[in-house]
Amino acid sequence: MPQRSQHPLIYVLLIWTSIVTIILFVFITLFFTLGQSSNSSTVGHTSPLHITPSSPEILNFQAEGLNQSTIKWITIQSESSLISKDPGQTIMFLKDGNYILNLQVTLSPCGKEPVSNKAYSVTLKLNGKEKLVGRINTNSNSTGLLSRILRLAAGTTLVISIDPGACIETSVGLTHLDIIWLY
Repeated sequence: MPQRSQHPLIYVLLIWTSIVTIILFVFITLFFTLGQSSNSSTVGHTSPLHITPSSPEILNFQAEGLNQSTIKWITIQSESSLISKDPGQTIMFLKDGNYILNLQVTLSPCGKEPVSNKAYSVTLKLNGKEKLVGRINTNSNSTGLLSRILRLAAGTTLVISIDPGACIETSVGLTHLDIIWLY
């Protein structure tokens, strides 16, 4: 049982905790109600990167031709503002930006001869510089999917070659080039 001198202190302590609780409740209420302003110019609501999002553009290419060392590509889409209109063996980029390049090359038998077990390599060059090199797997006769993300400037040229020259499977599922422009 508390002593007589401690009894009045308990009432003071109860009043003090009640006042602090009420003040905290008011501050929390004001924080959540006044802090949610509809004005977008308030501090802390702007993006630090200031990137304007745009929809990505995707181009798909199909290989054309038979026995060759430089692969000729045909766009599957008809219109594009990303590349030159008639790319052929050299593709020229018309827009600056970040690009995802996906490439897969599969060899096919030339005539009646099967694909030899030579060491084939596929090279993706941008402005004459090697940016992606893949080896052909002798079991699947394919490079598998090769990908690279690059920042490219307008006027950059892309050439894909195979060394030594070989016959290429031209179906889209086995040999394809995909270009994705992010922004």
